[in-house]
Amino acid sequence: MYELPEIVTLAGQIGDELTGAKITSCERGNSPHKWVWYSYEPDQYERICVGRTIGTAEAQGNRVACRVEPGYTLQMGDMGGKMLLHADSSTLPKKRHFMLGFEDGRFFTITVAGWGGIWLLADGEPVPYYGLRPRVPVIGDEFTYERFKELLDADAARGKRSVKAFLASESPLDGIGNGYVQDICFNAGLHPKRDLTGLTGRERQRFYNAIRKTLAEAIRTGGRDTEFDLYGQRGGYIARMDKRANGQPCPECGTSIEKISYLGGSCYFCPTCQPLTPG
Repeated sequence: MYELPEIVTLAGQIGDELTGAKITSCERGNSPHKWVWYSYEPDQYERICVGRTIGTAEAQGNRVACRVEPGYTLQMGDMGGKMLLHADSSTLPKKRHFMLGFEDGRFFTITVAGWGGIWLLADGEPVPYYGLRPRVPVIGDEFTYERFKELLDADAARGKRSVKAFLASESPLDGIGNGYVQDICFNAGLHPKRDLTGLTGRERQRFYNAIRKTLAEAIRTGGRDTEFDLYGQRGGYIARMDKRANGQPCPECGTSIEKISYLGGSCYFCPTCQPLTPG
């Protein structure tokens, strides 16, 4: 699944490659998928997009927001799969869930794996699902340590909440999912099941630093090596804690890495560096 670092990479590449490109064709997919969400009927996508021009693109959490000028924005994300740029039609995927063709002969495609959204929104139209609970960007100036402490306190007030829940289950933070939870927890020295209300001041500071450091490194290297960029290249970020680490020695202390299932996904952690009950 795409998370913030992959989305930042894709948004930058889309902006560099496609800003100013005139759309000559639009296909709202050729392979029906009940877990791909759209905002209009297929003919409306074509009618709106053809003749318009790609504007700027930016990362918004786990979605790319790409302007379709004038008057519209494509919101693409909440998904696994691939967003790809093609030099011509020879490399187009046989099954796809969205495609734009451009005046210069290039194509942009989206193929969703699992689920995802490809919403075309008129200016002023609400973004699907984003209004359910406000979320805070974690790569901007707004995400200070003081703001982080406020978010922790507000989240803990909802009842017993764990570190992983804060990061990835109805999280107040934008763009983090299970893919980066593991490394954030490991870098912070926190068990994914640790209760937020029991964190000390020093642990809170480590938690905040780990979020900033982990995501910054992943963005710098183009996202995880299990995901693909606009050109079909894998990212350069190799997770310290994922399924490849299970049963291997901890890179810090040598203890065998363990796996648990928790909150709808697998968690990998070091029982020594990340004790559930601190000594």
